[in-house]
Amino acid sequence: MKPNIIVVGKSGSGKSTSLRNLDPSTTAVINTERKQLPFKGANKFKNVPVASLNDFNTAMSRAMESDAIKTIVVESFTSLVEMIYREADIRFKGFDVWSFYNKEIDRILNMSKNTDKYVVFLAIDGAYDGESGVQERYVAVDGNRWKKRVEKEFVCCLFTDNHYGDDQVSFRFRTQSNGTDSAKSPMGMFEDLHIENDLAQVIEKCEEYYN
Repeated sequence: MKPNIIVVGKSGSGKSTSLRNLDPSTTAVINTERKQLPFKGANKFKNVPVASLNDFNTAMSRAMESDAIKTIVVESFTSLVEMIYREADIRFKGFDVWSFYNKEIDRILNMSKNTDKYVVFLAIDGAYDGESGVQERYVAVDGNRWKKRVEKEFVCCLFTDNHYGDDQVSFRFRTQSNGTDSAKSPMGMFEDLHIENDLAQVIEKCEEYYN
């Protein structure tokens, strides 16, 4: 099995552009955001827009079963969980809404861990009060079951942490927590605390590390 990956950060911080150097012939983008990818050459990717949970399940199953696909990117986890909640709210009432919601997230995350493909989720972060009263950054999610718990389901959790100079922005990922967020990666996988926002390089490092 391959290590699953989640990239977390605010809108416009370089999550989607990190796909730019992946091989479009072996990458499936399951696009719950239903928007164009923001980089040149994006049309070369198998970009599958999905409008419902059923569409997502179909697209995910096809990508998992395809011999040609080696990397699956879900753009994004944030809109996916919103989609799951809408479905739950239509089909159920009361506590059953949250029961369905929690079980679906669990099912999808487990799917990402039990495959020979790289599965990458992009997600918006949210601020939560920590035990010391200092706000901490975690994957944003509704409900209590998954609050501050999504990250533990992933081998790599990379946070966007861009450097702003006088004339330009360096888009980058942080590979370990700075004490106020939940970034993490396997010990010794990355030499630096900050790396370029390039998922192709991240997957290359995973290949080197585990093989």
